[in-house]
Amino acid sequence: MGPQTLHFANPDWLWGILALPPAFLAAFWHSRARHSTLLVGNPQLVEMSSGGLWSAQWIPWFFRFLVLALCLFAAARPQAGQKKTEEKRPVTDLFVTLDVSGSMTTDDLKPTRIQAAKQILSQFLDEVQNVRVGLTIFAFYSFTQCPLTTDVSVVKKLLENVEPAPHSIKRDGTAIGDALVSSLNRLQTGNGKAGGPTPSGGSSSLLSKLFKVNASSEAEEEKPNSQAILLLTDGANNAGSVDPLTAARVIASKGIKIYAIGLGDTHRRVPQVFVTPYGRKVYGLDQNGNLIYEDPLDMGLLNEIARITGGKAYNANNTNALKSVLDDIARLEKKDVSVTTHWEYNELASYFLLAAFLLLVLDIGLETTVLRTLP
Repeated sequence: MGPQTLHFANPDWLWGILALPPAFLAAFWHSRARHSTLLVGNPQLVEMSSGGLWSAQWIPWFFRFLVLALCLFAAARPQAGQKKTEEKRPVTDLFVTLDVSGSMTTDDLKPTRIQAAKQILSQFLDEVQNVRVGLTIFAFYSFTQCPLTTDVSVVKKLLENVEPAPHSIKRDGTAIGDALVSSLNRLQTGNGKAGGPTPSGGSSSLLSKLFKVNASSEAEEEKPNSQAILLLTDGANNAGSVDPLTAARVIASKGIKIYAIGLGDTHRRVPQVFVTPYGRKVYGLDQNGNLIYEDPLDMGLLNEIARITGGKAYNANNTNALKSVLDDIARLEKKDVSVTTHWEYNELASYFLLAAFLLLVLDIGLETTVLRTLP
């Protein structure tokens, strides 16, 4: 059971309450201008018949105002007492690890490498099924954007807002090994919280705890597992305290596969591009004013990472890459987890309607007794 909160399913109806006071004032004064009445039945009320702001003539109008206000509240469908409904569902845990370093603004993939990666991931999330997805971005540091969740729409929304360094992560660089260890940590805990950057020392400390095999040895015999990491990067590791291949061996020892997608041209050097805060592209220049070129994408590192863990590596230009990754992930072992399917609320509109009905009855009763008037 969640916290007791008040929630309106159709809140737009509440705007009508703002129009009630001026409307009732206008109707009241119009009624007074057309009718001159004498109150009978209650001597004290007769003494008040000379009028004034708090004259008895206001009482029925005040009741009518409350009746309409309560009806508007009912139309807005007030709800409270949210209750989480859970069910067991077989899923695969998948952590997406996305490179947001400065080199990802290079435009050998259109419009840029990082935009191409976001498009690939968005398409992937539209098609993947029976998964819990998490999202980590990394440059010099790694940063968990979203812990594991079955709500893929949340991951897609967060993905839309991802920007390259230094906008999302202040310090530029490409720490693939640290990012892989960070993703492994989130998979192992299963409920990691989105938070600040993971410092290099933290990755190294975690590595020493998790790595139970010799770094120079090959991965242990593959264990059936329901977890995988999807790595998207331009492949040039140049930061961090953990070597990517060492991280891959740690991950392989846990029975987790890495599927790597390389982003960039594998055959030619391309000019370095930066995107200003105003969205303008600026080419990188050295001290002599010459263009700075990015090295071609090196798939060698990604191929080796994938081989160590029993996964696969692809270049983003390979149109069959996504389908192959989807097929492989679909074949991974599933595990049962509790999944929140929807939220239920107790409807409160009937209470507002009941109060409106009682006020209306009281209004009619007063108008036919103590507030009865003669035309």
